[in-house]
Amino acid sequence: MTQLTSDARATLRNAGFTSTQWARLHGYSGATDWRGDECGCTDDRCIGYHHDATDECGCLPAMIEDHRRKQRASAVGRDVWAAHVRATATGTDEDRAAADALAAAWISEYHPGAISHSLTESPKGITYRNLYNETTWLIFDAERGQVTAEAVS
Repeated sequence: MTQLTSDARATLRNAGFTSTQWARLHGYSGATDWRGDECGCTDDRCIGYHHDATDECGCLPAMIEDHRRKQRASAVGRDVWAAHVRATATGTDEDRAAADALAAAWISEYHPGAISHSLTESPKGITYRNLYNETTWLIFDAERGQVTAEAVS
């Protein structure tokens, strides 16, 4: 297994992660099972491919920010879904308009390439279609309360 460098561990620590937490976020049982590169990138060939051994890894800070963005998107997605559930329960035009406005703002911020979106019951969550392909994507899984990227059709 690869061991993270002291610089990578310091970057993670400054971002509020332990090496074990970082490894688990990427599907490993812990830091001792880490198979990414020693710079903290999940790509095990990062050093020598993304950057030279003497250069700082730009991947790790970007991956940390991507994780934080997903956390923010999940938190807001849970609020959108709660508004949708409320609107469905009350059946009022005001609640539906509020839920739709929250969903539109969420889509605009986190999925600006969307050409359409829906709050759906099967699969339970928020779906969208983008301008790049004909696929409908589940982008918020209401069952798990988190963002995702799963093809629906």
